[in-house]
Amino acid sequence: MEYYLLLVSFAFLGAGLKYIDCVYDEGVFDKRVAIALGVMCGLLGGYIIATDRTASSIGIAVVIGVAISRKIDTPVFMVATVVAFAIPIFLANSIMLNWLPIAALVFGGIIDEMGNNRADLGLINSPFWKTFFHFRFSMQVVMLLLVIAGVFEPIYFLAFFLFDLSYHMVGGYANRIIRGMYEFIVMDTPDEIIVRRVGTASNGLFNGNSEL
Repeated sequence: MEYYLLLVSFAFLGAGLKYIDCVYDEGVFDKRVAIALGVMCGLLGGYIIATDRTASSIGIAVVIGVAISRKIDTPVFMVATVVAFAIPIFLANSIMLNWLPIAALVFGGIIDEMGNNRADLGLINSPFWKTFFHFRFSMQVVMLLLVIAGVFEPIYFLAFFLFDLSYHMVGGYANRIIRGMYEFIVMDTPDEIIVRRVGTASNGLFNGNSEL
């Protein structure tokens, strides 16, 4: 696969998958666009897996990591996953895999998931590690080590970086939309916060701790 196509493809997949995630988990963006993106991501992912052994190893590791984090939980994700695996089998009657880097990347994904969960629960106090696990950098570190060891070419580290970057950019944009949908009014005590969806009547207010 041409390098420029590889980079654009990984960036598109990262943005597309996060868009779908935001539609079903956060209730933002357009569901019809998410369905179209699911098909497109499945087709593109299947083409990458069928034509590039290194990229296929990265893609399989991402899919396994997503499955471990239980994010293949919507029809769109399921269809995209099935299409991504069906295309290489249809085109080449096989899927090209390199199990060593797959295992290493999946291990990094598990560390990311565990660290992210602990950070969300407030069990990590270090600002560095909070940021590290919030952006799930463990897989990036593993990718860099695989490049240094000569297993992957540097272009694949850049491709995976663009995947993560576009993923987080879409997530950040979704968070800004969500914050713009609500008003936060702090009452007499820090524990009493009124949250109102913008545009609702006063009876749409409710009390309680809320964090978006």
